[in-house]
Amino acid sequence: MSDLAVSSALEFRWINGQCFEFKFNNGKTLITDPWYNYPGRLGKRCPPGFTTDDLEGGDYLFVNHGHGDHTANIQDVYDRFHSTVICHSSTAMEIAKCFHISLTDIYPVDSEGTYYFDGFTLQTYHGTHHKIKDDYEGTLKRFGGEEFPGSLDLNAMGGIFNTNFVLTTDQGFRLAFIGGNDDGMLERLRGLNKPNLIIRNKMAGSNVKTNVAEDFAEWFSKVDTQLLVPMHYETWLTEDPEFAEKVFRDMNRILEEKGCVGRVAPMERGRWYSLNLSITSIR
Repeated sequence: MSDLAVSSALEFRWINGQCFEFKFNNGKTLITDPWYNYPGRLGKRCPPGFTTDDLEGGDYLFVNHGHGDHTANIQDVYDRFHSTVICHSSTAMEIAKCFHISLTDIYPVDSEGTYYFDGFTLQTYHGTHHKIKDDYEGTLKRFGGEEFPGSLDLNAMGGIFNTNFVLTTDQGFRLAFIGGNDDGMLERLRGLNKPNLIIRNKMAGSNVKTNVAEDFAEWFSKVDTQLLVPMHYETWLTEDPEFAEKVFRDMNRILEEKGCVGRVAPMERGRWYSLNLSITSIR
């Protein structure tokens, strides 16, 4: 086989948690949920040796929600790149206060909105976090102490305000970013709104290890799009890498058995990938 023509959609890499670095064809970059280097308990699930100096850009910084494993390195990214910080309007002021961000560098968004940036467009959608049993006081206790970045209130808001998005590049490539529960995204991503790529959190918390591949593959098969990149499974990589490998291997087997064209592409943390559209001669 040989490629007749290849057109680049974008370059991207998974760094940790829900932290991705996207590089668009016009050179602009987007960082999501920066968490890759932090002391204490959070640091145990970070990629060894990765620092802010390893980032190649940070024109835009998107925050899905306010928990510490999504905000840990906001200050570092902002200080280096003076990023435009995109976040839900209800968390905007608290993020600005916690991380000493110029108010004019905050770009608040709301659910069901369309927002235009240099190199891409965002359509935002309401999201919800996987189930956490704590009430407000319990949440403050859970996230208390210096090991969690941001304020107690910002961490508490992480259980309320979650923002998913569909990103469309200037060339028309579409990717969906889903940080927690489905929240109607399955219906939104059908028909003309279907993305080429879905980046999705696990179907449940990291401690759930029953029917993981089956449930994930069933959801993805209903979307019936081309590629799925899983995220926020760094706990599996740290504590049980064989389980992580088996989950994604089983997902692809199930999808093939279902007759689905789409496939799962688990990333190696920190490695750059190019996503392309190509015409390839096959015979």
